[in-house]
Amino acid sequence: MVSLNPRLSVTHNGHNTWKLHISRVQINDSGSYMCQVNTDPMKSLSGHLDVVVPPDIMNHRENSQEEGVSTEGGSISLICSATGVPEPKVQWRREDGKDIILRAENRDKQGQ
Repeated sequence: MVSLNPRLSVTHNGHNTWKLHISRVQINDSGSYMCQVNTDPMKSLSGHLDVVVPPDIMNHRENSQEEGVSTEGGSISLICSATGVPEPKVQWRREDGKDIILRAENRDKQGQ
């Protein structure tokens, strides 16, 4: 193994069991990994690592509570951006429990 990444290390128990350790796992660690034995013919075993990132809502300064004001008959856009792996599903709800009725052409854009 050739790596300059201090988060990666290998340990082994004699010559039988070798372990790849990844500390402080990051999203870019996702991918396929292969254990290889240099025999003739070569033997290998592959595995795949999927890194899950908890969902988070990004804070938008232009969407602060003080700015959620519109005149009757006017328009307003409220922004909600979420990150995560797998991609989170965003839903809008009213705090008073009343239904939010979206126009049909906007339902797909809202994740519904």
